[in-house]
Amino acid sequence: MKKPRLAALVLATVWIMLHGLALGQDGDTLDGRDALLAALGRATLDCVGTVGPTTYATKSGALERTFTGCVSEDRTLLQRVDALLAVQFSKRGRVDDIAGHYVARWDAFTNSFPHGRITQCPTWQLEGVIDAPTRESVPRFQHARTGLIGKENYRYQVASPQCAQDGECDVRHAATCAGGFGPAFIVDLDPQRSRVEVDPAWWLTTYDYPDDLSNPFMMPGYYHPMSYYGALPGALYGALQRAGEACSQWEPTAGKHYIDRELVPIDCGGGWFCMTYCMLGKREKPPSF
Repeated sequence: MKKPRLAALVLATVWIMLHGLALGQDGDTLDGRDALLAALGRATLDCVGTVGPTTYATKSGALERTFTGCVSEDRTLLQRVDALLAVQFSKRGRVDDIAGHYVARWDAFTNSFPHGRITQCPTWQLEGVIDAPTRESVPRFQHARTGLIGKENYRYQVASPQCAQDGECDVRHAATCAGGFGPAFIVDLDPQRSRVEVDPAWWLTTYDYPDDLSNPFMMPGYYHPMSYYGALPGALYGALQRAGEACSQWEPTAGKHYIDRELVPIDCGGGWFCMTYCMLGKREKPPSF
C-alpha cells in the first residue's frame, strides 16, 4: 500500500473515532456545544459551498461570519447561519459561554492552519442525505441508553484546484479546512471517491412539518437524547423548528437524565427567537418564522 493512501486511511479512522466519542460519556472529551458548531458547519456549506479559516472571524469575544450572503437567493439559508451565531448572545447562551467555546475552537483551528500548504480550500457539492428523519427511521433511535443518537449524514463530493483530481488530496484538504467546526462535524472520509460525510444531530435539523401527525419526532415515546451527547450535561440547544418536541436533560443535583423535557424557544436578542433550549416547560410554539 502506498504511503499517501495509508495516511488518508489513518486520517479517516481518526475522524471516525472522534465521531464515536459523541455516543458515550465515560471519559468523553466532546463538548455538547460542539453539536452547535457541527450544525453551523453544515449551514455554512449550504450557504456558500465551501469552508476555511477565513469563513469566520473572532471579534470582541464572539464568532462572526465574514461573508455577506449565500450563493443561493434562498434567504432561509443565511437565517440558519445567523441563528447559530445569535445564540451566543442569548441569555442562556451567555451563561453556557457558547461564544467562548466557539472562539476557542475557531482560534485553535486558525492558529494551526497550514496556510503555506493549503492556499485555496475545496468546494463541496452535496450528493445525498443518509438517515433523514422519517416515521420509519426515527423508531430506531428511541432508546438513548443503547448509544443511538439520531443524526443524518450529508455526503459531499469535494474538489480542490490544488489537488488535480487526486481524491486523497481533496479529502485531506477538505477535512483540514473544516477543522474549525469541531470534532463532531466530519464523520467519514472516502479518498477513493473524493467524498466527505458530515453529521449534524436531528435536534438541530430545520425541517418544518405542517402538523404533529406528519412530524416523526412527535411519535409516541421518542425524545431527542440530547443529554447523552458528549460530556455531561450534553447538548442543550435545538433548532427553532424543533420547538415543542421532547428531549432529555441532565439534572446534576439528582444525577439523572430526565426524558420528559421539551425544546422551548429562547430569545437571542431584540425579540428574535432564534433557537430552542431543552428544559422543563409547557409546550409552546415559537412566533412565525
